[in-house]
Amino acid sequence: MSEPVMKVSCYPEIVSLYEELKEHRRDIHAHPELGFDTDRTAEKIVAFLKRHEFTEIDTTTVKGSVIAVLNGTQPGVTVALRADIDALPMPDSSSNPWKSTVEGRAHTCGHDGHQTWMLGTAAYLSAHRDFPGRVVFIFQPAEEIGLGAAAIVKAGILEKYDVKEIYGGHDEPFLDKGSFGFKVGHLQASADIFLVEYTGLGTHGGRPHKGLDPLPAITELYSAYQTIVSRKVDPLEPAVLSICSINAGRKDNFNVVPAEASLGGTVRTFSPAVRDLLEENMKRMAEGIAQAHGVKVNFKYTRLISSLNNAEVCTKAGIEEALKLVGEENVVKDMTPFMSSEDFSFYQEKIPGSVVRVGVRDENHQVSIHNPLFDFNDEVLPLASTLFVNIVKSRLAALSK
Repeated sequence: MSEPVMKVSCYPEIVSLYEELKEHRRDIHAHPELGFDTDRTAEKIVAFLKRHEFTEIDTTTVKGSVIAVLNGTQPGVTVALRADIDALPMPDSSSNPWKSTVEGRAHTCGHDGHQTWMLGTAAYLSAHRDFPGRVVFIFQPAEEIGLGAAAIVKAGILEKYDVKEIYGGHDEPFLDKGSFGFKVGHLQASADIFLVEYTGLGTHGGRPHKGLDPLPAITELYSAYQTIVSRKVDPLEPAVLSICSINAGRKDNFNVVPAEASLGGTVRTFSPAVRDLLEENMKRMAEGIAQAHGVKVNFKYTRLISSLNNAEVCTKAGIEEALKLVGEENVVKDMTPFMSSEDFSFYQEKIPGSVVRVGVRDENHQVSIHNPLFDFNDEVLPLASTLFVNIVKSRLAALSK
């Protein structure tokens, strides 16, 4: 039977909620929901909050979300906590009794755990309201499709409650359970997608001169794109350009030159200037190669999410509280950035904020997120809840002076 990690360091009231928290997390894991269609998840969150005496709850402003407000007993400012709640459109290949009951959907990124540790935080603060100001809990849908945070921001939630700072957390399979990771500045990359479509003229494979083959153009573009990061970007600036799909013709048509060919993929950067440079070069190359081969071109470049850029004051506050909670040996103060993305960055474009990485690795939790065998480690729930309680209380006290 599992026990909370470092439970002597956790608030006893949160440890006493461990079974309730586990039950919620595993129920959500078994019933994953996608995008903004998170009604069942939201209902479960609301039921938990009401059991713990929350009365100000909004589920209508943004579809699939839950916005819950908790006022302290003293005047002060507002700090927000955010937890993402949606799942991924992929299989759950685990053998857990609580594995996904929905074919092709799975909580393989740990959002079932994120929402649960935030519920633990909410329950404790509801029972101990002797703090200044208020806390806004944002249970956000649609993180995996990069639209949820933008919807919350567009709805004016931050302005409505005059939120001064925002904090969030993400499970980290490369950190041991009982540890926390931080990074001042850029921790995760921006995420963009692109699609280039070339249109020529289809013809018989034995009469290629009667058509206009788009394949030489698309293969030339593939090679050209490989030179952008290596020859256009400062070697000291991180950047990734990955071509993830190439499509043309049918694999069972051996004598048909196709009329169309396309390639698509993703771009990841930290610097806005590098982001601009990649898009500009990709567009110029796509159009230039199309002109050289005489084919038509449709170039699409979509900016989804900006880089996650953790504010110094927020991140250092988190580090300070983590050091007091778990000790120097269990705190990574300057994590190496990585090129995955997180739509928490939309909040950071408005107000200071920071994301904490919560270690979940042990002998039973070894695989990476977005792996069909991934399952969140329940043992970290009370410890993560305790950390967020301490961060919120310390920041409210500091900002409300």
